[in-house]
Amino acid sequence: KLCAFAACRLERRHRGGRRPMTNYVRFPNVTFEPVELQVGLGEVFRSVTPSFLRKEEDEDEFLTSCCPHITWRQRVTGWLSCFCLGLLLQASSFGSLTRALLGHPGRFALTYTLGNIVALVGTFFLAGPRKQVRKMADKNRAHASAIFVSAMVLTLVAVEAPRFHGRALLILALVILQWMSLVWYTLSYIPYGQKMGWRLLTKCCSWCCTF
Repeated sequence: KLCAFAACRLERRHRGGRRPMTNYVRFPNVTFEPVELQVGLGEVFRSVTPSFLRKEEDEDEFLTSCCPHITWRQRVTGWLSCFCLGLLLQASSFGSLTRALLGHPGRFALTYTLGNIVALVGTFFLAGPRKQVRKMADKNRAHASAIFVSAMVLTLVAVEAPRFHGRALLILALVILQWMSLVWYTLSYIPYGQKMGWRLLTKCCSWCCTF
């Protein structure tokens, strides 16, 4: 009998079978229901991840809700539409250039500035608002971007302000400043573009000073 009992125990261990547990406590009137997680795993990992380990490309909730993800074709279409509309506004502004030179630059400056604003908004379609602002705030473009935006705002303020002495000259100077800062900003995307532009500018200034 002892040998038979030992053989039976060895056979059970070899098969891996175990006796089910029957000594457990039953709680009356207790039911177990599945619990649904209200927060996804992505949100859980995002909440426990330090801010310096998160990717810089993650969009804010506000920007994601206002600027949903669109296809590349829609981005190009939006940028091209804004760019063409901006060029059309700028071209139409030169129709009132003669009047601007005679001391009434309000219509010319307003139309030209609106063209720049529409063209600038069009760049948000290609890179997105947040990434485009980061590009504008880059070390090589920060000064040109700040001057460009400030000149547009001051131009709109000067156009809508009541007349004062030197208003026309100030508006024309702000429009020229817009154009120069935009050219300098565009040259930042060309390799050695700003250096070549600076050399050309110094040569022109030295050539003008000889006369």
